[in-house]
Amino acid sequence: MHFYLYLLGIIVILGSIGFKITNYDNKIFVHVKKVFFSCAFLCCVAGLRSLEVGKDTYNYSRFFLKMTIDEVHFFDSNYHWVYNLWDLVIRQFTDNVYIFNICCSIVIYVALYFFITSYSCDIQVSIFLFITLGIFFNSMNQTRQALASAVLLFGFRYTVEKKFIKAMLLCFVATFIHNVAVVMFPIYAFICLVPRISHKIVVIFSGASIVIAFAYDRVIGIFVNIFPKYRHYLKYTKLFVEKRSIYRYADFFMALILQILLVYGLYKLKFREVKEIRNVEAGEKITSIANDDLGNVLACMNAIYLCMTYLILSSDIFNRLKSLFVYWVILTIPFIIKKFFNDNWILKALICVVSVAYMWRLGVHDGDGVIPYSFFFSWEDLLF
Repeated sequence: MHFYLYLLGIIVILGSIGFKITNYDNKIFVHVKKVFFSCAFLCCVAGLRSLEVGKDTYNYSRFFLKMTIDEVHFFDSNYHWVYNLWDLVIRQFTDNVYIFNICCSIVIYVALYFFITSYSCDIQVSIFLFITLGIFFNSMNQTRQALASAVLLFGFRYTVEKKFIKAMLLCFVATFIHNVAVVMFPIYAFICLVPRISHKIVVIFSGASIVIAFAYDRVIGIFVNIFPKYRHYLKYTKLFVEKRSIYRYADFFMALILQILLVYGLYKLKFREVKEIRNVEAGEKITSIANDDLGNVLACMNAIYLCMTYLILSSDIFNRLKSLFVYWVILTIPFIIKKFFNDNWILKALICVVSVAYMWRLGVHDGDGVIPYSFFFSWEDLLF
């Protein structure tokens, strides 16, 4: 466990490094943003892990070694054929499972880098939360879902830019890497097709998450019909009886608090915007920014995450879905601090400390087989 605390310290240091290189015309030639080295370092740590790190790492490695053209099953909806094709392409160059892990890590962290640098209000806090909220640990275990999530993160850009075909194409690719990604089809399509994500839509998403939570039995029936192989995840975990249950209640209350702050803060900004428009019409000078549409999108995504965290209290079956939407939490928390608390550094520090405690007591201890960490090589063999 101490390895990951050292990792956090290194990430904080690397996260302060960023620079620009300009040409003779004073135009930016190279712009290395502050989290570039943090993402590169995490990519190396994840890619160079041994097969013992992550409960499923060994299984994915065996699957990779067995991959042949006959196992791809092109365009067969019963198989994750895009992932199989990815395995096959790498197999044409190497049989080394560690190179395979490195290639997967590169895709995952390139997607993460562009995702947080494009949409986070504080990229350093986002990369810190990526580790402390347990996303980093899941990515080292759930390789196939992590790759599907990476494709969806690329697709988010086209979604907010209203590029429907490109967004749907990447959803299609992600779905045939891991079938849980199919839930993003209607969500991305809705965001693409609606001209503007307004406060009313935020209310609809928030209300729908509550309705779905109370309609648990019907939801679980629909989900099992779509994904019958996840039927064995139907379990109930009692609070304070198992460690996992405490971890899940923490997720739920975090998502609930974030949603309350988002809805309240966004409406407060809206009323402020309306007031300023009236002041402008009355001849007064406008003094602040208009409502941020990204906040409304984040509120919608967090509403879905809140719903998943509630449903998972009664069943393991929604754990995979929850893992998809947690990526937007690392955008939501910096957004709230920036927009509603004037980028308060004390609050940032407090959240980082609390999230480290979460990682230590609730996150990493819950498993995924990432402790203890080890590299696939021995440092003694390299040095001597």
